[in-house]
Amino acid sequence: MVVVLLALSIAAIGGLCVAWVIRLQRKGPPVWLSSRLTKLEVNPADALRRSLTEGLEVSASEEEVRRGEDVEARVTISSPAGLGDVEVGVVCTESYDEDSTDAERNTSRWTREACAHEAWQPLESLAGVQSVRLPIPLAAPFSYEGSCLSFRWEVVARGVKRRRLDAQARHDISVLP
Repeated sequence: MVVVLLALSIAAIGGLCVAWVIRLQRKGPPVWLSSRLTKLEVNPADALRRSLTEGLEVSASEEEVRRGEDVEARVTISSPAGLGDVEVGVVCTESYDEDSTDAERNTSRWTREACAHEAWQPLESLAGVQSVRLPIPLAAPFSYEGSCLSFRWEVVARGVKRRRLDAQARHDISVLP
């Protein structure tokens, strides 16, 4: 009898967990949790990637660059072991607010992210410093931080690994109009 009750309890907890995940996927986190998540400035997956990034660094020759110009990325590989295939690129991330209404007509606002632009070039997985010029498209958005819409540009070096989380090193840049 005890075993049956224990099995039913575990099944009920599992069902609640599945329901919670489905709710998060459909509606996003509840207000009490989202207010805590928005205070976090780091995406947990990005924090894990950075911890995996020993031996890989990236910097930019210019902190500010205009649309239509190139930015020079300097990638330093001190330890190529375990990095996989190395790439460097420019990434523009768009952050925007989105309103959602639940079945009870409660309205909440979530900040979503989308990739507005990304372009990658392969590098040799050799120890040392490599320099690559990366173009910023003329039609790309410029850096902007608003209350409902933002565009953030970064130079990113990553070690691409099959079926594993990529190692990433990032450096913020500002793209001018």
